[in-house]
Amino acid sequence: MFQEKKDGRLGKVINLRNELDEFMEYIGLSEKMQDMKILKVWNECVGDTISQFSKPVDIKKNKLYVSVENAVWRYELSARKEEILGRVNEILKNKKVKDIIFV
Repeated sequence: MFQEKKDGRLGKVINLRNELDEFMEYIGLSEKMQDMKILKVWNECVGDTISQFSKPVDIKKNKLYVSVENAVWRYELSARKEEILGRVNEILKNKKVKDIIFV
């Protein structure tokens, strides 16, 4: 009834997650999806208090841009930049983010 395709997948069990990851990589979305992950884990990176006053808004050229409510928090976060940067990369499981710009 079904003919096996040339790549040999028909009738075989495949790992859908791996297939989707490969497809995302092929069409160029895997990097953007990784960038978007920071939006979900920001609270985990900095904690409840800091996340109330700051929000990641973009990632460009390995720089994370974070909107901060006021100058006092901008100063505080700038002083803790290396700590936050380390935590971000630890949670994202890569070293993609090289700098954080607080705006």
